[in-house]
Amino acid sequence: MKRAVVTSPILTSVVAIALLTTGCGAIRSHRQLEQPVGVHLTSGIGGTLFRLNKTGDLPNAFGGRDIWGGKIDKGFAEMKLVGIEDQTVVLDILDINRQSSETTMDRYKPFQQSAVVGVDVRQSVNLRSGETSKPYRIRLNTRQQQDIVISGIRVKFIEVQPYSVRYTIEDLQPQ
Repeated sequence: MKRAVVTSPILTSVVAIALLTTGCGAIRSHRQLEQPVGVHLTSGIGGTLFRLNKTGDLPNAFGGRDIWGGKIDKGFAEMKLVGIEDQTVVLDILDINRQSSETTMDRYKPFQQSAVVGVDVRQSVNLRSGETSKPYRIRLNTRQQQDIVISGIRVKFIEVQPYSVRYTIEDLQPQ
């Protein structure tokens, strides 16, 4: 004969609150490099040396992160090899930061019924007044300095040839 398990309303409430609070953790930022870290890479003129995609947790209605793992775009950082003049590399740097007002209520629309609720999501890119998202041009003399750090990514030049470079990437802000 099995015994009946009786649960009290207090125990049920404590378990429900514990489940809700663990699913609503703090919002985190995420970084994803498209190139591998710590290996020798080669690129020619016009090539992308690295691209760092930035994302963040989708916030829920209570300010915590989405329990289903939704992400929002927070921008990217990119470095391209524009040219090589003797041992000087010419680089274009683009670092875009985005902010979004999107939440789980906007994305999943739990209460939306055939146009009863209108949702407006805004996304902004932070630029200085009158400025477009054009890259910064940098000239790096590799005889004097072999590495450069952009957005927490260190690019170290190992060998500079007339039309290509060998380099490594290191993430200084690992997750």
